[in-house]
Amino acid sequence: MPQDRYPKEVILKDRKEIILKKVEEEDLESLVRLYQDTHLSFRWFLKEDPCNSDVIRKWIRNQEAGKSFAILAIFEDRVVAHSALLLRPYGGRRHVGRLRIMVAPDFTGKQLGTWMVFDLTKRAMEMGLEKIRADFVVGVEDVAIRAFRRMDFIEEGRLRDYVQDEKGNYYDYQIMVKQLHKEWGDF
Repeated sequence: MPQDRYPKEVILKDRKEIILKKVEEEDLESLVRLYQDTHLSFRWFLKEDPCNSDVIRKWIRNQEAGKSFAILAIFEDRVVAHSALLLRPYGGRRHVGRLRIMVAPDFTGKQLGTWMVFDLTKRAMEMGLEKIRADFVVGVEDVAIRAFRRMDFIEEGRLRDYVQDEKGNYYDYQIMVKQLHKEWGDF
């Protein structure tokens, strides 16, 4: 089973050793802490407040129900990133997974997000998905947009002035999609 490959170790470009593991019920408090320790400017555009333990509990239940697959990055007993592949088990979009990723600010720029995206891309391929989608707030997540472009995600659409921050400023919402193949050699 693909989930049996966890936990596993990855080495960041600054030589820090990170453990990737599947999210489990006992990770609830650590995951809430990751989001609480992340400045509001990095999370205000999420659909739900991840600082609320009920939200994280729902995310964990969604994974148990097969509606998502999520992994954590651990450094010295601290959760430093969280990524999820969100799934639709039914309907016209069941062939498309959606990525959500949050990396602690002190771990950005070290290729941790890239490792996690690669890992979830492989998972999506194993599940038979045809595409994965990632959404971004332009002007806020520009570094991530550039990183996803380097991983062959293409801009499929942009909704103008779609997202509003806590101060009333509007931002464009960019939708990016990566076409998947059956195996890595098909890329």
